[in-house]
Amino acid sequence: MGIDDMTFGEAIAQWPDHLLLWIMWLLTVMVAAPLVLLAFREARRAGFVLLATNLLLAVVMHYFYKQVGFVRLLGLPHIVIWTPLLIYCIRRLRRGGLRDFPRGALLVFSLTLTVSLVFDYIDTARYLLGETALMVPATSQ
Repeated sequence: MGIDDMTFGEAIAQWPDHLLLWIMWLLTVMVAAPLVLLAFREARRAGFVLLATNLLLAVVMHYFYKQVGFVRLLGLPHIVIWTPLLIYCIRRLRRGGLRDFPRGALLVFSLTLTVSLVFDYIDTARYLLGETALMVPATSQ
């Protein structure tokens, strides 16, 4: 099966184990943090915002993958959607009024988002600077 025939998930599965571990962490945090926030009255709105944003991103990423393929430009939807989300999270953390557990969940979410966005900004810049090759190991292409 060539990369052009792969689903988004199948293409990601071609990555090295250390990147797959990061993806597993990212997905776990993206699901768990909103659920934790939804359980606390003072954090419920943030939980809904995170959940809705993550659902939107999942739809956009799959659509964008079909349009551009498995290239570094896939960082662009993360930048467009997650940058404002990170700003929202930071503002929510600064406002206070959260108990320790939801504050911790929002902090872990924000830190994870920050790390991911660093990679996304770098990947998008690399693509725009001409590095347009597929992001799969050469043996998988």
